[in-house]
Amino acid sequence: MRAPDEKVEVSVYPTASLSISELLSGPYLLNIPIFQRPYSWGREQAEQLLDDLMEAAGIGFGGVPDRDYFLGAVVLMDEPGVLTTKLSSRMSPREFGVIDGQQRVVTLMTLLAVLRDLEVGPKTSLIKRVQGMLLAQQGSRFRRTERFRLHLAGRERASFENNILRLGKSILPPDVLPISHAEATLIEVRDRFRAVLADLPRTARKALADFIADRCYVVVIVGTDIDRSHQMFVVLNERGKKLQRDDILKSDILSRMTTGDVGWAARTWDDLSLAMGEDFEAFFGHLRTIFGYARLPIVTGVRRVIRDAGGSEAFFRDVFVPYAKAYALVRNEGDNVLPGDMPRLLRYLNRLPDADWAPAAILALKQWTSNPDRAAFLLAEIERLAMLTRMLCAGSGKRTRRFAELIKVIRSEEPIDETHPALQMSRDEVRSIAFHLRDLHKRNPKICRLLLMRLSDEMGDAAIMTDPDLYTIEHVLPQRPSASSAWRQSVPSAEVRAELVDCLGNLVLITQQENDRARNASWAEKKEIYGTISVGNAPLLAVTRDVLGERDWRRPEIEAREQRLIALIEKIWRVDLKSQRPSSRNLAPIEDQKKPMPPAA
Repeated sequence: MRAPDEKVEVSVYPTASLSISELLSGPYLLNIPIFQRPYSWGREQAEQLLDDLMEAAGIGFGGVPDRDYFLGAVVLMDEPGVLTTKLSSRMSPREFGVIDGQQRVVTLMTLLAVLRDLEVGPKTSLIKRVQGMLLAQQGSRFRRTERFRLHLAGRERASFENNILRLGKSILPPDVLPISHAEATLIEVRDRFRAVLADLPRTARKALADFIADRCYVVVIVGTDIDRSHQMFVVLNERGKKLQRDDILKSDILSRMTTGDVGWAARTWDDLSLAMGEDFEAFFGHLRTIFGYARLPIVTGVRRVIRDAGGSEAFFRDVFVPYAKAYALVRNEGDNVLPGDMPRLLRYLNRLPDADWAPAAILALKQWTSNPDRAAFLLAEIERLAMLTRMLCAGSGKRTRRFAELIKVIRSEEPIDETHPALQMSRDEVRSIAFHLRDLHKRNPKICRLLLMRLSDEMGDAAIMTDPDLYTIEHVLPQRPSASSAWRQSVPSAEVRAELVDCLGNLVLITQQENDRARNASWAEKKEIYGTISVGNAPLLAVTRDVLGERDWRRPEIEAREQRLIALIEKIWRVDLKSQRPSSRNLAPIEDQKKPMPPAA
């Protein structure tokens, strides 16, 4: 008999080793919590699991089946108000949230469903057994109901049930086209399993199903609350796909919201995630920067923002939703919503490598409907700073600091115009820009190409709709003319050629195919190549058409064109470069320009 003061040992984390047939039977009714990420295993992970299971089962490898196969840990969370002290098949049926192990469980259930549906004829023992795992029986003998053993969260639940779990459905075409990435991934995994398993003999498929059910094991750990369960989720998430920052934050935020709001929040989260695609995780890095936590790790920084906002619900409503919608506009270049030049400016910004400008752009667009003029002005100034700092060849740290100052001004909602200190370039910075433009192609070829595309727009093109990757930079005066080339006679001085060859005035944009033809060709031949009417998506650009009217291509023509392009840069981005540029390149006199240009080689 126990002494009155003796304590009963209760496991903080009830644990049991269960076969897959035990996990998918009896008391375990499984749900994916609404705050969990969608199904995210792809074909590669699913195929690897199938290969591992077939090898362990001795199928197709001529081997003896393994005694058992360990599939890792599965973390469950008890339903609210229930405290499980020991896992047992005699427990009354109850709801468990799957905190970790979703990817494996969903993939195994898909595999079992395909094995079931490849059976031909009346209900065989395999069909009956798999149905018993995929479909849970509830209620008494006289009031029996059924539910699928696992309920997914979000929009993929219906697709999983209608196209995989229902008897006979996993080998048929989808009832509707998948509309989300998770749905499409589920169908892709299902179809890959069907393609592989259909080639196996029926006896091999039954042996594989029995091996999965009876000899594949997981260690099930039950958490008593979301915090402890989530802690295990992070620690144990090693076998499956690594957690993304947005997965962790989704769990943090939605798990701490009231029941009434969490459904709407989960749907909103998924919609915005779908709208942003691969940019969704980057959004949280920008959010951290906007609120002054750029030096902290992203998850830590966003948690500070949540704290400052007053908790998960206030953060979701007042910060996450409006800022995420603004970021979606940024990445979708206005999405046919923004007026005037704003979509064009966003296209220019999105072409740039790195996105240090994005937090400021998100802030500028967050309330564009309430103050469209301010939003349009700010976006133009953000594009100006983004381009000027790249022509300055500033490092990412310096660019980030410049935009951090602008972010403070925007957040303060103080009046701002072109004279504001946050928008000014210092005399030294302007001098550096002028210096770097003399050979920007050598310093940063990608920015040089984007600059030429932008100048082409201003010269009357519609290059904004053209992919910059279709073009390469061509040096009209070749970089390395041969010893017998006419170019060495038109610009005899090696020093002059070295100074002129990489300056803006000597650069045009053509396709790689045209570039391969042009190279060291004569000026007459190059003009013919440049002027060739392009077909498809790479039209002749204004910045290239600009040189076709020149009879000769020597130092005067190159320097005159450079001055025109510099003047255009000054006009677009409001910067005085000419006063910072030397009046002469300190080159040899232009005596050689008086000589007639030699005939084409």
